[in-house]
Amino acid sequence: MLRRPGMYGRKPLDPTKPRPILEKYLDPKVPLSRVSLPPVTLYQDVDRASKVLNWPMYLNSMLGCCTISAEGHMFGAWSMYATGTEVTFADSQIQLVYSRVGGYVPGNPATDNGCEMAEVLADAAANGMTDVLGKTHKAVAYAAFGNPADEVLLGQVLDVFGSVYVGFNVQQVIEDEFANDQVWTYAPGQPFIGGHCVCLQRRVPAGSKHGILQYCTWGALQWADFGWQANTVEEAWAVVTDDWVQANGTTVTGLDLQQLLADMQDVG
Repeated sequence: MLRRPGMYGRKPLDPTKPRPILEKYLDPKVPLSRVSLPPVTLYQDVDRASKVLNWPMYLNSMLGCCTISAEGHMFGAWSMYATGTEVTFADSQIQLVYSRVGGYVPGNPATDNGCEMAEVLADAAANGMTDVLGKTHKAVAYAAFGNPADEVLLGQVLDVFGSVYVGFNVQQVIEDEFANDQVWTYAPGQPFIGGHCVCLQRRVPAGSKHGILQYCTWGALQWADFGWQANTVEEAWAVVTDDWVQANGTTVTGLDLQQLLADMQDVG
């Protein structure tokens, strides 16, 4: 498969806007709160990618809709790992959500300005995305990582919920690495040139020949090492979806989901 980098489109995280912080909802009785979720060791392969058959481009080759494209990828993975059936979305649905959240007007490039990830998640909870069969999929709760470089917590959330919604600052080197199917690495001193949104779908043991983390973006899976994650990622979000809740119920070991759902009413 020919790998070509697409467009970006993640607006910077707005620190002035309220957002639920994931660590707040982990079991406070556990001294290291991140271990209150079901444990995942650094040597465990957490795979939420290999069963997924399709990672469509979802218009991100021509529009700065990465935040919406990643949402579509996550719903595909969530549905596959929660129910065994993968859902996909028409490009028209991706465009509709991008217009609804980001104000994009089809045919007017001046309005192709990207989205904030928090606003995409709010829309996913309020409106959701409708798949090619006419079913609407929604988020029911979401929370930002206080520390998006916490490798253990990334693995735990990926294992429990099937994906992690990730936003990072782009360096030029990643385009060549993507095109050449090479691991994303951090380039000290190279400037950031934009913001991009991806979803984390696999975390392999440290020392693997692949890298450590596998993301989906631009219609393909992409490996990255942890140095890249630690130095370029600005935000990461745990998301609970209606597909997951329908398959697994609302009880999550170590996570106060009911309090998170209640607090979501105060997040605007």
